[in-house]
Amino acid sequence: MNKIFKVIWNPATGNYTVTSETAKSRGKKSGRSKLLISALVAGGMFSSFGANASASLDGGTFSDPTEITDVWVAIGQGARASSVGNRTGAVAVGANAWATGIGSTALGYQSYATGERSVSIGQVAEASGNRAIAIGSGADGLADYSVVLGVGAQAATTASNSLVLGKSAKANGADSLALGRQSLASAANSIAIGAETEAAENATAVGTKAKARGKNSLALGANSDSTGEGSVALGYTAAATGASALALGQNAQASNTNTIALGQNSSASTANAIAIGTGSSAVGSNSLALGSSSSAGGNNSVAIGANSTAGEDNVVSVGSGSAQRRIVNMAAGTISTDSKEAINGSQLYAISRSVADRLGGGANVATNGTIMDMSFQLKKKNFNNVGEALQYLDNETLHWDSAKGAFSASYIVKNADGTIASTVAENKIINVKDGDISATSKDAVNGSQLKTTNDNVA
Repeated sequence: MNKIFKVIWNPATGNYTVTSETAKSRGKKSGRSKLLISALVAGGMFSSFGANASASLDGGTFSDPTEITDVWVAIGQGARASSVGNRTGAVAVGANAWATGIGSTALGYQSYATGERSVSIGQVAEASGNRAIAIGSGADGLADYSVVLGVGAQAATTASNSLVLGKSAKANGADSLALGRQSLASAANSIAIGAETEAAENATAVGTKAKARGKNSLALGANSDSTGEGSVALGYTAAATGASALALGQNAQASNTNTIALGQNSSASTANAIAIGTGSSAVGSNSLALGSSSSAGGNNSVAIGANSTAGEDNVVSVGSGSAQRRIVNMAAGTISTDSKEAINGSQLYAISRSVADRLGGGANVATNGTIMDMSFQLKKKNFNNVGEALQYLDNETLHWDSAKGAFSASYIVKNADGTIASTVAENKIINVKDGDISATSKDAVNGSQLKTTNDNVA
């Protein structure tokens, strides 16, 4: 059987009460209703009539009505909708629910809406900030204009204008966002999105367990970590722990000031080091490792290319001990006494060509820069070595015989230091042209001239 409700004046309490039309009045035993809709309708009616009114059901109370236009609704044992200080329009529904702020709403057991126009929905939820919203069991909107949704979620008193969504999510700073289970926006302007994320002042963390704990930092990816101030970590387990560091790629590690690690498992561990490529490593300060599995271990060193290594300070490497590379398309460097420029192959060839041309003997330049194909014909003997040819000439010419105190035409063999190793035999000098015979002549004379002289003497 449908029940019809009406509003009657209760002189004992001094207010209007929602009750069944079949109930008795004036203190006699009566039925009572716990329907929320009836109470809210009654409140709306009183507001329309411009009456000084409130609605009380199941033990709910209101306090100190002051103006004729005030309306309150309190439903539930110990519920309170207060009008002290013109706190009008308050609604409290639930045992011990309190709505004491102007225009506040508290729904749920021990739900508290104490801020102006605040809304608290859920068991033990609290909205104490002005215009704060707290929805969920144990949710707390303690700061002005904060919005909190989730069991145990909280916007701290310092987190005005913050938005918190998720179980046990928390915002401690103004204008911050915490979205996800146990997410934490710990300071002003921080953004934490994802379960168990954390973001510091002006920082952003996105991804499960991402941590942007450095001021102005960014962590994007599950388990990413940007601890350094102004650092950036992008990728699963990427970590930028140095100030202004950048880590990009799965498990990339930029662990010192101004370091950069790009690529899966890349690592830059000393100040200003850069590692680019999967598994690359820059260990020396100011070093650069460029290429998959490249390694720059020396200070100011550079390793370029996959598997290249630069283990010494101030060196540039394009390969390793077991795998070398050529450098191509290099411009000609300056050749001078003070030049520090690299020289290309064509310049080295020109030098070798110049030497070969001066040696003669049909000398050519090989592709590796060596001089080859020399041939020198001396007394029907062929030499392919300039030193051997010159040695042969030296052995075949007149030489001073210190023992005899005269020049000798004998064939000798010299040691490397120029000393005589052995004398093979004495030699004749043939085809000597007639020399001048006079008192002042210094010419050599031949055998025929001596024969003539001997014949004349005889």
